[in-house]
Amino acid sequence: MSRQQQLTQLASQVLRAARAQDWQAVQQADSALARELPQLAALGPWSGAELEALERLGTAHAMARGLCHEASEALEQQIAQLREGRDGWLAYALQDGASPLEARP
Repeated sequence: MSRQQQLTQLASQVLRAARAQDWQAVQQADSALARELPQLAALGPWSGAELEALERLGTAHAMARGLCHEASEALEQQIAQLREGRDGWLAYALQDGASPLEARP
């Protein structure tokens, strides 16, 4: 497989995983990128087509980073909402007389 094909494949892996919100696959793709990119660079000067593929890889990585950031912010908002409602849930559970840890039939 040529360097251009390898770069294109790496870009596809990173972006596909991020769009699917498969964060484990994003981590694996990012690790593959960190491992393979220096090896590819060590093979010598980049051709014009390889530089274009490298730029597309950078763009894909930036997009994936943006999607990760958006998902992280959404999760932070959900956690904040859960924290805000915690006191109400506890009051309801105490009023109901049931322990939040007890299973109901």
